[in-house]
Amino acid sequence: MRSQLRFLSAGIGNLVLERLGQALDVWLAVAFFSPNDRMMASLSAIPHLTMVISEEFTINDPYKLEQLPNAIVRSIPPDHENGKLHAKVFIARMRDGSFWALLGSANLTHQGMFSNQEACAVLESSHPEDKEAVANIREWFDLLFRNAQELNLALAKSIFDQRSQYRLEPRPPTIPAPRTSYWALKTTSGGPGKEEHWPRFLAEGVVAIGWEELTVDPSQVTDAQLRAALRADFDYSVRQIDFSASTIRKFIDLEEGATILLCRGYTSNQTTDVHIYGFARVIGPFQADAVNGTKWRFKRKAVIQPIEATLPRDVMANALEKDSMRQTMHELDRRSFARIVEALGVAVEV
Repeated sequence: MRSQLRFLSAGIGNLVLERLGQALDVWLAVAFFSPNDRMMASLSAIPHLTMVISEEFTINDPYKLEQLPNAIVRSIPPDHENGKLHAKVFIARMRDGSFWALLGSANLTHQGMFSNQEACAVLESSHPEDKEAVANIREWFDLLFRNAQELNLALAKSIFDQRSQYRLEPRPPTIPAPRTSYWALKTTSGGPGKEEHWPRFLAEGVVAIGWEELTVDPSQVTDAQLRAALRADFDYSVRQIDFSASTIRKFIDLEEGATILLCRGYTSNQTTDVHIYGFARVIGPFQADAVNGTKWRFKRKAVIQPIEATLPRDVMANALEKDSMRQTMHELDRRSFARIVEALGVAVEV
């Protein structure tokens, strides 16, 4: 039988269920994963299941992933250097040795499989001439899998559980009033490690800053005492002490209702896009956890609206009127904030 490449815009979910029921090995790469019970039963019955999903756990359901104990699951963060995972690829090796593949727009969700207007290309064949096409798809998947990381299921659950705060917390129907202050806050720590803390923001429902090794509660000391503590606890220059003390004080003094753009920083000569994680609205007072090695001791409770988008560096710089953004926090005026919102093409819902 020769290859049968065909277009499919209806009956996608039923076809996937049928093929999964005949498969020995399945490889899946999907942005969003939240299948219904019938699809979960089919996935659970597959002898060998390998998956790569996006780490957007405000949508993806980690509790359903947990119900697939035999599956090998890897994840791709939305700010991955190669871009966020947006592909939807299904590959299956059938019991008769043939391969089946589906590539298109349908995520592994109930809507994607059964109710959305989706479009997919289906390859069904046992013909030798199709081995090259299947090999190319598998080669792409294997590279994606190697670039993915181990799934942190506990963190994923925390993010998934916390998402209800954004959905249920009362929030203004429009952009906040002019009296509200606006800020940009980087979610990546400085230094060579460039550790990314956005998942923790989502999991805990907070915005936060670093300096976790600081041995005083900065909200309980004077500016002079804070500078003295920074001098004692960190190998800082006078300029670094001044910057750190100023940033920490700004964070402490944020009024409840302050609106924050959560993003990566950028440099004046940067050629890559700037990742925008989302917006936040501060809803709680400053908190200083005990010194115990925990990241992000200094926090503010916040309602967080995930965006997961990118803007060209020049668009970001022009909107904010800042040639670079390397510091932890930047105060924005209402006009600059509005330009960012317009460039993103989204509504601020926090």
